[in-house]
Amino acid sequence: MNVTPAQILEHCPALLSQGDRERYFRDGFVVVENAIGGNWLARLREVVDEKIAQSRDIVVSDAQFDLDPAHCVDAPRIRRLKKAVDQHSDLWAFASEPPMTEIAADLVGPSVKFHSSKLNFKWAGGGDEVKWHQDIQAWPHTNFSPVTLGVYLEDTDTEQGPLAVVPGSHRGELFDMYGADDRWHGAVSEADLARARTEQAVELVGPAGTVVAVHCRAVHGSRANHSARSRPLLLYVYSSADAFALAAPPAPTSHTGDVVRGEPARFAHMEPLDCRMPPQWEKVGYGSIFTAQKSEKL
Repeated sequence: MNVTPAQILEHCPALLSQGDRERYFRDGFVVVENAIGGNWLARLREVVDEKIAQSRDIVVSDAQFDLDPAHCVDAPRIRRLKKAVDQHSDLWAFASEPPMTEIAADLVGPSVKFHSSKLNFKWAGGGDEVKWHQDIQAWPHTNFSPVTLGVYLEDTDTEQGPLAVVPGSHRGELFDMYGADDRWHGAVSEADLARARTEQAVELVGPAGTVVAVHCRAVHGSRANHSARSRPLLLYVYSSADAFALAAPPAPTSHTGDVVRGEPARFAHMEPLDCRMPPQWEKVGYGSIFTAQKSEKL
């Protein structure tokens, strides 16, 4: 059975308010403060500290870490912890249990499939911007249920380059993520930006424990972090169980495709897809959105 937004809204929410869900389907995003309790926050921050310590011995980016070019043992600067759920058991436990699975179910329907995860770091004093982009072009599915749930592990305000989303853009155009050189850049081209309405973008801020949900079609990005505080952001992607990938994911995990709530789907829910297919990631490789947008070698 295909689950539409209207049908989702007819069911009682597991964790979010009805207003939260209505805002998500109207705007393409929603901000939920205090969604993650203190115990989980403490465990997740311990993982962050552990990974930063591990990265000190890494010289170049590898299968686990995407490193800023300025990274060094005395001043570690991780841009991304790749395939996060495979890098620490707590990151998978958090992904596969309430409250995360309940939040996902409130937005995609009662049966939830896990897709991917990463931990993005935006370091103090110049942590990288993320250019305007949409997610679904990198990992197209049979429908547009996929949602990214981001968890702010520290208080995040406008100075730290929070996620910013263009309201209503999930109902609009799907932009080409390739550049003029016909290579994947993972960003809306300069020529298309005028149609993307980025001047209307809303920055999603909140205290530690805030969850931000972003629709897979929503145009979003973030400014560089020029503050004195770093901004670690844990990101998980979920979909309805009846959403099936149309291409290999850029960063598959050992849990990609696992149904974490409800039942597996017997049939795919199909929606028209009007975007160019991504590269064959399994052949060309994938570093991160940072390497793609900066045209860095993997």
